[in-house]
Amino acid sequence: MVLTGAYAQRTIRGSVSGSGQEPLAGANVLLKGTTTGTVTDLDGTFSLEVSGNSSVLVISYTGYETREVVLTASNQYPGTLEESALGLEEVVVVGYGTQQKRDITGTVASIKREDISSLAVQSFDQAIQGQAAGVNVSIPNGVLNNPPVFRIRGINSINLSSFPLIVIDGVPTYSGDLSANSAANNILSNLNPSDIQSIEILKDASAAAIYGSRASAGVVLISTKRGKQGRTKVSYESWGSWAKVNRLPELLNAAQYLEVKNEAARNANLPQQFFPQVINGQTVDTRWYDYIYQTGF
Repeated sequence: MVLTGAYAQRTIRGSVSGSGQEPLAGANVLLKGTTTGTVTDLDGTFSLEVSGNSSVLVISYTGYETREVVLTASNQYPGTLEESALGLEEVVVVGYGTQQKRDITGTVASIKREDISSLAVQSFDQAIQGQAAGVNVSIPNGVLNNPPVFRIRGINSINLSSFPLIVIDGVPTYSGDLSANSAANNILSNLNPSDIQSIEILKDASAAAIYGSRASAGVVLISTKRGKQGRTKVSYESWGSWAKVNRLPELLNAAQYLEVKNEAARNANLPQQFFPQVINGQTVDTRWYDYIYQTGF
């Protein structure tokens, strides 16, 4: 006689949230001791097919304590994760990898992706204004994609650029001499803020030990998002704005303008030289504000 055991399959569902009840998207849900698992959706929910002999779920998320949940006869498993003592803000990217903040002797300023990804700006460089202590970022004018005036340790050269070295995913980029604020040289304008995972700014002289003289004005380390194993997730963000000119000075109309010009001619002992223009019986009096300044979207 041969005995065979069959384990019934069932689908369990649940949700994963943080201690503040915020849903955690992308949390890993794994059957302990196996490679069977899934990740949570944007709303923190998950669905997983398990066999009858499955006993423990392992739920993990970066920056939170890993939690194990014992499976019962229920098919619903809500889970709350507590923040770990070593959170995301305690790990920073440096020129030679990642380190814990407490192990770094240099001066590093970190900017979280959440702080800049939702800002309505024309380019990434405008989003980092005021985000890091000791770092002065200002936009020189309104020309689109013009590089910002970036000062980490003040002005370090009399005739050369004080723009910091930009390192994207470990690759130093060439920005040329940005002292002329040429829009063509602005490498930061090509970055989508939603694609950035983290930003670290090396502000002290220790950065020169890694990057040499190029780091004399500081280093900006940018890490972009990487692909993760699991189901495909699509997110959509958009924003719109309206621009309208304000406090325009009042100008002379056509009759007033002709009066002033002819008065100037009389003061110069000249005959009247300016006359109104009539088209189809109507005196031309165009208010150019109505054609030049319009509501911009």
